[in-house]
Amino acid sequence: MKTGQIKGKAARTQFVDELMGILQRVWTKLQDLPQASSLEVGAFSVLILFAATVLFMFVLSCVHCCCCGNSKYQASRVQPLQP
Repeated sequence: MKTGQIKGKAARTQFVDELMGILQRVWTKLQDLPQASSLEVGAFSVLILFAATVLFMFVLSCVHCCCCGNSKYQASRVQPLQP
């Protein structure tokens, strides 16, 4: 293996480990939610709503840009004059 591939795998492994840590903390918060105060429940709900909104807007922008096929946003092509 080349050193670039090794560094890429190490970075990918580090990213996956960090993502799993975040998901583990979220799962712990979800399990503790029934015993949480109303302030903690509200704050957690706001964070979940924010994450869902960002994800929805990302998907919506991808659908709009890639799937609409509207020529309004495409570059116009210059054609030669017909004599």
